[in-house]
Amino acid sequence: MEHATAYSVLIVEDEVPAREMLVDYLLARQELRLCGLARTGEEALSQMASRSFDLVLMDVGLPRLTGIEVLERLDRVPYIIFTTAHEDYALRAFDYGAVDYLLKPFGADRFNRSIDKFLVVREAGARLAPENGFTLREKGRLHILPYRNIIYATSHGKSTVIHTVAGDREAPLMLKDVELRLPNAMFARIHKRHIVNVGYISWLEYYVGGQYLAFLNDEDETSLTVGRTYAPSLKSRLGLT
Repeated sequence: MEHATAYSVLIVEDEVPAREMLVDYLLARQELRLCGLARTGEEALSQMASRSFDLVLMDVGLPRLTGIEVLERLDRVPYIIFTTAHEDYALRAFDYGAVDYLLKPFGADRFNRSIDKFLVVREAGARLAPENGFTLREKGRLHILPYRNIIYATSHGKSTVIHTVAGDREAPLMLKDVELRLPNAMFARIHKRHIVNVGYISWLEYYVGGQYLAFLNDEDETSLTVGRTYAPSLKSRLGLT
C-alpha cells in the first residue's frame, strides 16, 4: 500500500541494469513514488520542465548532457541524489546541492541510507532551493553551501568551522555572525560553541547539570553538548517534555 506522504521521484539513468535496479529499490520504499524515467540529460530536462519532482535520482555520466550540466540548465533545482561510478564527482555534486551521491556499484543498504538522508532534509522544514545557502569566499571563488547540506557549525576562535555532508569548511566569521546568516526554521543554537541543523538530531540524552547530549544521524554519528540555557527551547522545538 502506498505511503500517505509518498514523494514523487524521477530516475535518470542510461544503463538498463542500473535503471532497473534503482526502480526495484525505489518500489520497496513506501515513502517514494516512481513518477518518471529518463535515459538522457535531454529527456531529464524535458520531464523536469513539464512537472515538478520531490527527488531526482540521476547518473552523472549521461549521454549528450552530464548530470551536472542538467542542473546548470535548471531554473529551480529539486532534491538530487547522484549516482556515479567516479568518486571524483562527489565533491562537485555536493557543491551543486546534492543530498547525497551513490558510488557504483552500490546495494540496497547504501541506497536506503541515502533515501533516509533525503527524508531527513526534506522533512526538516520548508523547501529551500540550493542557491539559498551559506555563501563562503575562498581564494577568490564564491562557494554556496546549501543549508540542507550543513550539519552543524562549531566556534573555532575568531572563525567558525562549518561541518557539511561534503566535508568541513572554515568561515572567517564568529559563530554569532554565522548564526545570523542561517535560517531559524532549520537551525538552532544549542551551546555557546555549537549551532545545529535540527533535522539531523536523532535523539537527546540527559548528561549532567541540566545539560544534554544531542546525537546526530550524520555519517560520523556526532554527539554535541546542549548547554543548560539552550536545552529547554531545543526540547520544546523537538516536541519533548
